[in-house]
Amino acid sequence: MTDRIAKLKARDKAMRQARDKMLRHVAQHLTTIGFAKAGAGHFVRPSQDRTDHIGFQKHSSGRNVRVMAHVTLNDSTETTLTGPWSDAYTRANSPDGVRYNFGWSTNDEDVSRCAEEFCRFIDDVLIKWFADPIPLSEKA
Repeated sequence: MTDRIAKLKARDKAMRQARDKMLRHVAQHLTTIGFAKAGAGHFVRPSQDRTDHIGFQKHSSGRNVRVMAHVTLNDSTETTLTGPWSDAYTRANSPDGVRYNFGWSTNDEDVSRCAEEFCRFIDDVLIKWFADPIPLSEKA
């Protein structure tokens, strides 16, 4: 293995470790607002007629994380309503007009800032959507 490849592998490992540290901070926030861990990167909050879901999709390089939301209605068909994904909120033309910065590096300040951004996105976008979970295809 060349020195360059070894450096890239070490960098990817450091980024995955920083990502996992950041996600632990976000997981703590989710538990404080009523969600319970239901699996790797999956959190749920049951209510009388449905279950709210927040999921984290980690990319193998450790450099990207996507946050997704959906609601499963507790009816006989267990209907699922797909909610917002974080991808669209990182762009200048974000659906709510706020651009979230979900990028991070390996330093602790950056990890903390990114965790705060994900928590802010969850509070500002996902929790608001859970209050009125209209399928995204109908919101246009």
